[in-house]
Order: sequence, then structure tokens, then C-alpha cells
Amino acid sequence: MSVADLIVSTDPSLASLSIAVQATTETLFVDTLLGLVDPGLGRFTRPVVLQLAQEALNEGVTLAAVLRALNQAQAGITEALLHECERLIAPGDQGAIMRAIVTEVVSTHNQLADTIVDMHSAADDPVRFLDETESAVLAALLNGRVRPERFEQVTRYPLDRIHVAAVAFSKRREPQKLVTTTVQALESMGCDQIFKVMIAPNVLWAWGSVRTADDLHLEPPTQCNGWTLAVGLPGRGAAGFIASHDEARAMQRVATMAGWRNLGRILSYDQYGAVAELAARPERLRRFLEVQLGGLLGAGGRETDLRSTMLEYLNVNRSQYAAARRLHVSKNTVSYRLRRAEEILGRDLGTDLSPLHTALLATDILGASGIAEMDMPQAGK
Repeated sequence: MSVADLIVSTDPSLASLSIAVQATTETLFVDTLLGLVDPGLGRFTRPVVLQLAQEALNEGVTLAAVLRALNQAQAGITEALLHECERLIAPGDQGAIMRAIVTEVVSTHNQLADTIVDMHSAADDPVRFLDETESAVLAALLNGRVRPERFEQVTRYPLDRIHVAAVAFSKRREPQKLVTTTVQALESMGCDQIFKVMIAPNVLWAWGSVRTADDLHLEPPTQCNGWTLAVGLPGRGAAGFIASHDEARAMQRVATMAGWRNLGRILSYDQYGAVAELAARPERLRRFLEVQLGGLLGAGGRETDLRSTMLEYLNVNRSQYAAARRLHVSKNTVSYRLRRAEEILGRDLGTDLSPLHTALLATDILGASGIAEMDMPQAGK
């Protein structure tokens, strides 16, 4: 059994990544050998291992699984090298050479493991692992380490405008399609200057800008095909560039809490911002939803229909006719569902509905089943 086979058999969740696992093992093996020959050479293959690890994390493989794969690779490499040492080196020289081999393998493994952990823990700042000039100056701008003038000089993207940030992500690895469709979405909002950075084959950060507020169409398109676009609020200047990006990232985080449920949607912070902020504390969000929705929080078809009807009703300023058109049902159906929802909630839908609206928007993004899986604080904690 090869080292790659051993890794996959140890952790079935990596079976779909067997090729990447084997490449990781082979690259780590080469990295170790180069390090033994010349300590400066290993750095040339190390980025390949990190790229493969990042791709696995992007695919949803857990950090623990990636590190287990790396550990298995280390064990296999150590065994293979020591076996060759026993075969080729005279017994009197084997001890010192074997110690050098083990030291180099462990050192290489530990450096890679530390970097992979950093990559995972820095999910809010993945661009810092990219070394391209534009990506580096973007990371510096977002972290406050470079003046806006330097960013403009490197990227040719003007900051003295009104910006809208977007984060596009997809289940598929189609980077060119992601770029094209994201640019089209920003252009449809009136943006005539666009800056973009591909964070991963299925994740794109982008900004569009206009000269004046009148040039901006605040309503983005409502649907996209096979991908999700999270959009921040418009902001002026470098501060607005950063703030809009933070909002788009917050929307991305709440959208991905439900897995790929939101594929095909454009989610704006303008509409869902309150949900994004609540979702930063999942246990608090779940409690809020339980208080606001009560018996309507179930995952059954009836509860889903009642929630979607209430949400459309509130989205169109409480017009039953407009809600019926958007839901493709009769007005009588909307009226019946609203009355039924009032009975379950135990209150009139004519009262202040802002908290209820926020709760319905949250279930729209997360789904009742996703909310049910949120961790709740244990008693006494």
C-alpha cells in the first residue's frame, strides 16, 4: 500500500482528494530530500504543498483531516528514507545519518503544519498568503499598512470614488466564469472601474466604483447562475473601500453557514446586514429566532410556506396582492397563510415587525435545518 493509499484509507473524507494527497506526499518527499542536500532548496517545493492544502480546505475538508494527511505523509517518508538508509549506508554510519534524516523530516513537517494552521485560522484574511504585487498591496491596504496612494499606484484603481465591494464564491472551480459574471454584476450596478483578486479557484474578491452616488444603481440583480455574490454597502474613498469589503465578507460568512444552500443568489448587506451581525454569535442568533418565530421555526413544509409568505408580504410593504404575484399563488392563499402565522405566533402582523422581518431574513439564508444545527451554550456556562 502506498503512502497516498494509507492516507485515504485512514481518513475516508479525503477519498475525493486522493490525487492531491498523493501529490502532497510526493512533494513533501522531494522537499525533504532537497533540504537534506541543501537547506535552501526545500523552499521551492513547499508552496506546492501549501497550495494543495489550501485547495483541500476550500473543498470543505477539515483542518484536522488535512493535518492527519500531513502526519501520514511524514510517517511514510520517514519510514521510506530510513529503509533506504539501512540498505545503502554502512551500519557504523547509519546512526548519525538517520538522526539527520528524522530531524529534517520533522522540521519540514512542523513548518508546513504551522503554516497550514495559520492559513486556516486566517480565513478572514486569506489574501495575505498571496505574493502577487497587487494582492500584497491590497492586503496592506486592508490591514492599514500602506497609504492609499501606494495602492492606486500599483493597481491603477482610483480610491477617491464611491465603491461597492463584492465577494463571489461557487461550488465549482471555474475562475474565469466567476470573474466574468462578477464583473457583469458590478457593471449592471453602474460601476465603470473594477478591481478584482482571485483568492481561490472558487472565491473572488472584487470592487466596483462610480464617480457620484447618482451613477450607482443600489439594487443589484437578484439572481446568478451557480454561484453566490455577497455585496457590501457603498462607501466613499479608501475607508469606504475597506468598509464595504468588510460587509461583503460578513455576508459571505453568514451565507456559507448554510453550506451551498444560497447558490444562485445575490445577497446584499443592505438587506441582510442585521442577520450577518447576529450570525457572528450563532447561539445568540438562534435564541433570537426562537423568541421571534416560536412554532414557525420548524423545518416542515407548512412552516416553510408560512415563513416564505410572511417574508414576501413584508418585503412588499404588506401588500397581499404583490406577495401573491411574487409567490405565484392566489391572494386568498396569502391571506390564509398570514392568518395561520398570526395564530402560531400569537400576535397581530399589524404591530412593529422589524425584529420579525430580521428573523425571517435569517431563516431565508440559513434554512430551519441549518439553524437547528447551531451550537447552543450549555447550562451553567
